[in-house]
Amino acid sequence: MDTLPERNVNFVYQLDGDVAEIDVFKLAPTLLALGQLIQDSNKETRGDAQDIGVNVRPFREGSFIVELTLFPHSNFQQLLDWLNSESVARIKTLLEWIGLISGNAIGAVHLIKWARGKPKRIEEIGPGEFRYVAGDDRSITIKAPVHQILSNVNITNNIYKVYGSPLEQEPKITDVRTYLSGDEKSATMVTREEVPSFSEYVAPPPDRQEPSEVVSENISRDVYLNPKRGSFDGDPRDWSFFRGDQIITATIKDQEFLDRCIAGEYRLNGSDLLRVDLLERQRIIGTQVLKPSYEILRVTEYIRGQNPPELNLVVTA
Repeated sequence: MDTLPERNVNFVYQLDGDVAEIDVFKLAPTLLALGQLIQDSNKETRGDAQDIGVNVRPFREGSFIVELTLFPHSNFQQLLDWLNSESVARIKTLLEWIGLISGNAIGAVHLIKWARGKPKRIEEIGPGEFRYVAGDDRSITIKAPVHQILSNVNITNNIYKVYGSPLEQEPKITDVRTYLSGDEKSATMVTREEVPSFSEYVAPPPDRQEPSEVVSENISRDVYLNPKRGSFDGDPRDWSFFRGDQIITATIKDQEFLDRCIAGEYRLNGSDLLRVDLLERQRIIGTQVLKPSYEILRVTEYIRGQNPPELNLVVTA
């Protein structure tokens, strides 16, 4: 007879140090924040996915077993789960995204430790990937679910409450660790020295409360453009094109195309047609959307106009 698949995941929330006597009224909000952190992160990253039940029970001084269970939305859903269970894997993946356990992916907790405060810049570098740039220009790439978690203020506040608050409130605690039950190699640890990174991420000091910057990049293939203004000497900057009724200014990254313009093989005019791969870069500082910038990554086709009008290209120094 086949055994029933696992439904629960147990992980440990552990306070290290002299924890023989801990004020339960100080600790209770931390445990509530831990449960809310898991539930909110699940909703943020998985939308209408199944709810996660969180049960916490102490098992030794300063340590708690946290039992997580996926709740089905219906009896039919429950039957499907029994037939094809991914509950445990999904919960463990979520814990990795949050950073409550260490695994193959960089979690939100790990990024906060790495960044040592708010990132200077966030760039969307491709589908499902974001680059975070720290204040000292170090950079790291994370997956979209981790970015979603870090973008939710309520979630990052609860991350601070889970790791930072106990260390700030109780001087006898040396560090906070979370790991899968029976697998201490999966542990994520936050020490007292790392608490400023978490408090600053939640509420940066007044002298560093600058609007965050998000950079989003999108590449469009087979974009058609008519030349408006350019350079005869191969300068890649500040070329302008008609994109229908819109005028865009772009930097040309296709060196082969530039070389052909320099050699006179391409003598562009306003009736010519270019088919290009176009990168659009959008910057958002705080809540302000800035004017996008463009790069022509590659000119895939050049079609000479039938009745060329007067050239509208200029030579740049």
